[in-house]
Amino acid sequence: MRLRDVGLTKEDIKAKVDKYMIETYERFDMIAERGKGMYVYDENGTPYLDFYAGIAVNSAGSCNDKVVLAVIDQCMDIMQTFNYPYTVPQALLAEKICTTIGMDKIFFQNSGAEANEAMIKMARKYGVEHFGPNKYEIITAKESFHGRTFGSMSATGQPDNACQLGFGAMTPGFRYAEFNNLKAFEDAITENTIGIMVEPVQGEGGVHPTTNCVSGIGRNRSK
Repeated sequence: MRLRDVGLTKEDIKAKVDKYMIETYERFDMIAERGKGMYVYDENGTPYLDFYAGIAVNSAGSCNDKVVLAVIDQCMDIMQTFNYPYTVPQALLAEKICTTIGMDKIFFQNSGAEANEAMIKMARKYGVEHFGPNKYEIITAKESFHGRTFGSMSATGQPDNACQLGFGAMTPGFRYAEFNNLKAFEDAITENTIGIMVEPVQGEGGVHPTTNCVSGIGRNRSK
C-alpha cells in the first residue's frame, strides 16, 4: 500500500503515527513504500541501500522472487495457525535447519529477543535442575544488546543506557565483563555461573567484532 493508494500525504501518515502509536524508536524522515533486492524506496522513489536487513533478522533482500512466490503459495493454503497442530512447512524447515547446521532440535521464535529469552530460560533451568537452586548466573559483555524483553534487557550490558534506565530493578542473575577480554570473563565466573552469552558482533555497542572465543571458559568452569 502506497501514498497514492490512500490519498494521503507524507505528513498525514506521520501525524497518524504520532497520534495513534507509542514511540518506541526514533523514525527516519521517510516512508518505506517498496523494496527490491538490497534497496528500499521511499515515497518519492528515492532508493536507499538497506544495511538493516530487518535489524539483522532478514538477509533475503526485499521482495526476493523466490520468497514472494513461496509466501503467495502458502497463503493460498493457510496463512496462520497455532502450535498445537502439525504443519508440513514447519516440519520440513526444522529438519533442513537441523541437518544443515548440525543441531539436534530447534524451535521457532518471532524475534531475536524471544530467542534469547528461550536460551536464558534453558540455561537457567538446566543449571538449577542439575547443580542446585543458585546455579543460574549468566555472564554477558559490556556494551552488549540482547533485546527489549525483561530478561534479554537485563542481559544487555548497558546499565547506564536508556536500554535499562527507568524500568526499575533488572532481573537478577547477570554479570557483565569487558568485551573481547578473556581474563575479564574468567574473573567474572563464580560458583553460580551456568553460561556465557556473547554476540559475534556487537551492533548496539558500536559494531565491534569478536576477536576471542569465550565459549570454552563457561564450559570448563561452570560445573
